[in-house]
Amino acid sequence: MEEQTMNVEQVGLKLEKEFVQEDIDSVKNLQRGYAKTTAQIGQIEVELHILTKRLEQMKEFREKLFSDYADLQEQESNLVKTLNEKYGDGVLDLDSGKFIQS
Repeated sequence: MEEQTMNVEQVGLKLEKEFVQEDIDSVKNLQRGYAKTTAQIGQIEVELHILTKRLEQMKEFREKLFSDYADLQEQESNLVKTLNEKYGDGVLDLDSGKFIQS
């Protein structure tokens, strides 16, 4: 009779080996590192989203202010024209309320 040797894979058995605590701790530390870093990436993404929205709001407000500024320039031009027609060319001293013709 021929003696056959069978290895573990042929029989379908799996061997169990016990990890030493140092190796288990290394794997757990790596997992914690991934979890912490992933959470930080998520937090940064949320903060970037909030900042992006805030920046958009600020840009919209800036555009409104530029529009308001242009309106004020137009009002100034109209007022200067009206005052020139009423008082002629000159300089107004706002503190005394006196107008000095040129």
